[in-house]
Parts: sequence; structure tokens; C-alpha cells
Amino acid sequence: MFFSKNFDFSKIPDLTGKIAIITGSNTGIGKVCALEMARQNCQIIVASRSEEKGQAAVTEIKSATGNDKVEFMKLDLLSLEAVKAFAEEFTAKFDKLHILLNNAGVMMCPYGLSKDGIEIQFATNHVAHYYLTMQLLPLLIKSGPSRIVNVSSMGHHSTSVYAPNFTDKISEKKGYNATLQYGFTKACNIMFTRELAKRLEAQGIDNVYVNCNHPGVVSSELSRHIASPKSFLDSVYNNYLAITTENGSLTQLYLATSPEVESKQIKGQYYVPYAASGWANPYSRSEKNAADLWEYTEKLLKEKVPDYQGAAI
Repeated sequence: MFFSKNFDFSKIPDLTGKIAIITGSNTGIGKVCALEMARQNCQIIVASRSEEKGQAAVTEIKSATGNDKVEFMKLDLLSLEAVKAFAEEFTAKFDKLHILLNNAGVMMCPYGLSKDGIEIQFATNHVAHYYLTMQLLPLLIKSGPSRIVNVSSMGHHSTSVYAPNFTDKISEKKGYNATLQYGFTKACNIMFTRELAKRLEAQGIDNVYVNCNHPGVVSSELSRHIASPKSFLDSVYNNYLAITTENGSLTQLYLATSPEVESKQIKGQYYVPYAASGWANPYSRSEKNAADLWEYTEKLLKEKVPDYQGAAI
């Protein structure tokens, strides 16, 4: 919480003509990102599961910014069918996409399975965002220069203790630990980022800038499974340990909007508060682990989505 600020809202450039999808932007740091990008004339898609909260966020952002190019589109990350439907709806309506901010996530929740039978944290934090990205990647390439930002966490360091092999045991209830599983899924965000950047480079695609970040320990709804609301632990977490959602949004806003990302050719990197290059642990930096994760995710998607043809990269 004592980091120097290398970026602030005043440094967000004019985003006129840019279209952005921000998952989970009905609340928390995602909502702040949507608000501040809308202030700079970006066209924003508020992508979230709750239509009530999503539409409320749209109304609030429009009122605060005067930008009418803000709309809600329903996205349920616990259903791969719903992810596909979202991507199809978006590509039918828009012929450009400049920023994909994979911001939504769940943290340390009780064991459960998605509609596709995948453990909830792994399904939400990694698989659904991977699938969404693959569905939208051709449009991002066509619209370049474009950005992909995957929101990770310093929690990925727990893979120094818990580093599973890529098998279907990832979704098993036996031995499930909410904290360790969360850290593993956040490591997946980093490995996906690195592998996608590597594959884009190998194909000579140099106009898509994919990076990931730790936003900081943020006071938001993400902490709802750590402690009961109004409990002592909740009070300590939100009042003494956590930073504001405004500060928590800065690093991903930097990666999503700053001209420096292109001028400095920042690709496949992990950034920390506030907009500083960070250190990912050895497990997350492993090229083998990243390749294995990619292959496992592809295999999983082909099993769960009958007509999935594989990644276009």
C-alpha cells in the first residue's frame, strides 16, 4: 500500500473511436475502469452476469461522464455456452474491438462446479476468459493495435506450495482448498498471458499487446468469501489492509490505455501497483507450465463445447 504511482487517471489518453469490453464492470475495480475510460470517450461494454447491476452501472457511468456509448451485455462466466453467445452477439453487432479487459473473478469461494462441471474458481478466473479471448481474438487482431489485459493477483505465489498437474483433478472436491485453488487460477492468468504473447509473436502478429497485472489488495466485493460482512476480519481487511477501488484500477488501466505499452513494446508482462513491472514466481514463468496449461485448456474446451474448433493462434 506504499507503492509509488507511475500512472493516474489524468494520464489516460483520449480513447475516441476505441471499443472496450470489461468483464465484471458492474462493480469494484472493473466499474472504475469503465467509468474512467468512458470519461475519455471510449465506447464501453459492461459485461456481467447480473442485468440489474449491469444496467445500474451503465446508467451511473453515462450520468457521470456524459458518454452515451456505454451499454450492458449479459455474460455468465459459469457457462461456456453463455460465453459463446456473448461473443457471437458482440461480433454480430460490432466490427471492431480494441480493448479486452478480463477483469471479472471470484476469490476463495466454497467448492462448487460451473454449468460445465468445472470447479468454479478455475472456470471463472481462467477457462471462461480464455474461451472468450479465443472467440474475440480474430477481431482484436483485425482492430489492432489492441490490448488484452488479464487481471491476476499476488495470490499466484501460493503455487510455490500448491502446483497441480493439468488433469481433471483440478476440479475434484477431494482435497479442495479455496485459498490454494485461487492462487493456482491466478497463476493460470499469468501463464495464459505469457503463452498467448509468445504465440502471437511466433505468427508475426505484432499489433496485439497482451499483459496481466496484480491490482493490489483491494477493498471490494471480491473479498466476500474471506469474512462475513461487518465482522472484525472484514473490517481489518477493508479498512487497514486494502486499497481503494480507484487505486486498484490504476495498473490495469495503464496496461489497457497507456501509449507507453506500445512505445515500450510491453508484451507478455506481469505488472503490479502502481503500473510497475512485477515479479511472477518460477511456476508462473515456466514455459513448460504455460504450454501445458494451454494444451489442457484446449482439450477441456473441445470436450465441453461440441463445435469448438480450437484456438485461432
